[in-house]
Parts: sequence; C-alpha cells; structure tokens
Amino acid sequence: MPGTTATPDIELIVEDIGGGGSGPPPPPGGGDDGDGGSEERHRRNKPSPSPKRYSTAIAIGIVSILMFFMALASAFIVLRRGNDLWVSVHLPRILWANTLVLLASSLTLESARRRLFLADRSGFRKFWLATTVLGFLFVAGQLVAWRQLVAEGVYIASNQASSFFLALLYLGK
Repeated sequence: MPGTTATPDIELIVEDIGGGGSGPPPPPGGGDDGDGGSEERHRRNKPSPSPKRYSTAIAIGIVSILMFFMALASAFIVLRRGNDLWVSVHLPRILWANTLVLLASSLTLESARRRLFLADRSGFRKFWLATTVLGFLFVAGQLVAWRQLVAEGVYIASNQASSFFLALLYLGK
C-alpha cells in the first residue's frame, strides 16, 4: 500500500552471563515457592562495585575543573596587565565569614557521615541539622554579600574586574 511503512520486528535476546550468587542451580521445575527468596538471596550475595571503578571519572572531573579555573586565571592575568582601565573590586568582609561557615559546614557534614557509618542515628541527626543550619547561613551570607556588591555598583557588566571577580566568586563555591 503506498504511503505506509512497515516496522521490522525486533527480537530481544537476554543471556545470563553469570556473576550471580554462588548457590546451587535451581531444580528443573523452577523450585520457586513464590516468596521471592531466591531473588533476595541473589541480591544479598552480589558484591558491591569497587571504588576503583569510579576513580577515572573522578580524575577526569577534577582535571576538567582545574583546567577551567586555570583558563579563568590566565585570562584574568592577561586582561589585568593589558588594560589601563582596570578598576579593583573591594571584597566584602562577609565573604570571609562565609568561607569560615562553609568550612564548618564541611566539617559537620563529614561528622554526620561518620555517625551514619557507625549507625549512631542521634549523632547523625545532630550533625545533619548543624550542617543544614550552616548551609542556610551560608546562603544568607551570599545574599548579604551580593547586596553589598550591588550597593558598591559591582555588576557583571560593570567592568572586566567585576566580571572576573563575580565569576570566580560564584563559580568557585
């Protein structure tokens, strides 16, 4: 029939390549009593993936982030040296406090992770709550810093110095 298309049938073949549990093979009749026990046993015996498996991806991510900031730094140096109209941006003091809040948040997050690993639920909740509060404090500090910069007339399009300052400030966090 003109104007019609025929779609080919696709056959999906799934092969069991092993890697499952080390138990004996099921009996010829299946041997499943419907409780899903063999599946549960298979899930428990399956080894977790090795951390080495992800090291290449992590290394690529770290190198790409490093290259990005190296490119920003080199562009900053070239433009600052070659431009007589460079206007310096004064750093608001709240950003130093925000850096300390961010470091404290990292410490409490790591403590929460350790408490979770030790199955200490109350300790985990305490450190998780502290991390959450510090996170909100960090965001509030960033908003205060943003308002201070706007009050000083620092915008992305103000000049090259403010563009680089804001890019490094907000892309680096």
